[in-house]
Amino acid sequence: MTAAPGSAPTLPAQSGARRSAWHRVRGSMTRQEWIGVGGMAAFVLALHVIGWGTLIGIVAPQHLSAGAQSFGIGIGVTAYTLGMRHAFDADHIAAIDNTTRKLMGQGRRPLSVGFWFSLGHSSIVFGLALLLSLGMKALAGPVENDDSRLHQVTGLIGTTVSGGFLYLIAGINLVVLAGIWKVFRRMRSGDYDEAALETQLNSRGFMNRLLGRVTG
Repeated sequence: MTAAPGSAPTLPAQSGARRSAWHRVRGSMTRQEWIGVGGMAAFVLALHVIGWGTLIGIVAPQHLSAGAQSFGIGIGVTAYTLGMRHAFDADHIAAIDNTTRKLMGQGRRPLSVGFWFSLGHSSIVFGLALLLSLGMKALAGPVENDDSRLHQVTGLIGTTVSGGFLYLIAGINLVVLAGIWKVFRRMRSGDYDEAALETQLNSRGFMNRLLGRVTG
């Protein structure tokens, strides 16, 4: 079936384009990589099923409460959405981005950097919550009181660590950029030094600066 000049593509052409796009997506990763991505997706789905199943099937029916506030599905939804927002904090994105670019610069396929970062981060939060639930009642009061010394100290530490991490990454990237610019200027003047340029390019990325000797 042939389309007239200037008319919309025919249905077979559209379906052929969709098949072509699907083949490109399938061919973008190897079979082993697709298995790895599927495993990560299945693990994340399993965590959702366990978490929401525990909340809806075990916790919510008990109608637990602290004073006038009850712990139910509403608080679970609030905690979930706040956690999703926290996942996109700038220091998280910067750490994952720098690590991914470093690995890609080595010719690797870093498909799971974000997965392992989030798993490590959430494991710490889960461990602290578990310790609190196992009887560390001395922390219950300070945790509930927003004006407590615990909230003030942890808030200061958290902000300082996150902000300092971002400034450190920015400073390192500026130093790397200055080095690359100097080599580039020498290249334009005819002094081509491929080894010097490669050295500067290998210095980019925060994790590479920390683990350069190990990853070298």
